[in-house]
Amino acid sequence: MRFKEIGWNGLLFEVPEEMRMTSEGGNINSGYLRTEMEGLVMEVKWELLNPKKIKSLAEVADSFISSAKKKIKKTSKKKIDLKVERAESRFIASHSAYSMFLKTVAKAWEPVYIWNCEKSGRVVIIHFTSILPEDTSRELVEHILSSFKCHHEGKFIPWSALNIRFNVPASFLLSERKIAVGRTYLVFNEQKLSPFAEMGRSLIIEYFSMANVIYEDTYKNLEVWFQNKYWKDLKKRCKNIAFQTTETKRILRHNVLHKHGVKGSGIFTRRLTSCDNLTWYCSKSNRIYSITFTSYVSRPFFLKRKLDEETNRKIIEELVSSFRCHL
Repeated sequence: MRFKEIGWNGLLFEVPEEMRMTSEGGNINSGYLRTEMEGLVMEVKWELLNPKKIKSLAEVADSFISSAKKKIKKTSKKKIDLKVERAESRFIASHSAYSMFLKTVAKAWEPVYIWNCEKSGRVVIIHFTSILPEDTSRELVEHILSSFKCHHEGKFIPWSALNIRFNVPASFLLSERKIAVGRTYLVFNEQKLSPFAEMGRSLIIEYFSMANVIYEDTYKNLEVWFQNKYWKDLKKRCKNIAFQTTETKRILRHNVLHKHGVKGSGIFTRRLTSCDNLTWYCSKSNRIYSITFTSYVSRPFFLKRKLDEETNRKIIEELVSSFRCHL
């Protein structure tokens, strides 16, 4: 069986190639992810550890069981008795994990694994539900668990899903997303506040599918496509941006349209905003990609405003060098 990589909100693991991400929510601090294929469902949940009151894994397990019982009672028309078999601890991603097996449906095999990741400051829960043959189920679950990573070294974390892969700073929180046929985007934000300044960065990674059909007249001319199909919408979502320069670069073996600009705005509180946009067409995925990175600093009019251009450059370079627009 062939496997593929999924990276989402600081988690990285391998699943069978036919497995699909069907739902997700939250951000790197607290959220969930569900992937499934015929006969196998995998649900991952994570939340921040409370350093003042860290719960034992047994307490987290009891809370999970209680929530599971409430969910069954709410969604099932028939009375189903949830049975729990506790197993010995095991290691996952270099952590000691608590494991147990749930019994809700006669043919289903439902192992649950719980552990604390001190390096990322999160508690992680994985729940599998499988109606595949037990040997196959165990083999697949073992492969997924052995590949699992819940923390990463360095300042950047990998994202790998939706047939793309890229690295972004760990401080960038996924704040908005749309995953749909035809158009998909992910929006990441970072914000820092101080007594006399507000600084922030935003990253939009977006693609448009079936480009040679939907944008038959413009997909080969990115400047025309950008101005006629995209610029109006981008200005609504990213206020206070403007572009002064446009050039075509050879990046990722594609001709990439690179736009850059800096704009000042405001009266009493002045804001300086820098924006870079990279747009290209990938024939292998038949998608138009557009990446928009903005950085701003806002301060009272009597104080100077200066962007951290060196950090911005490193973020863009890491993003571009790690980006894969078809897998």
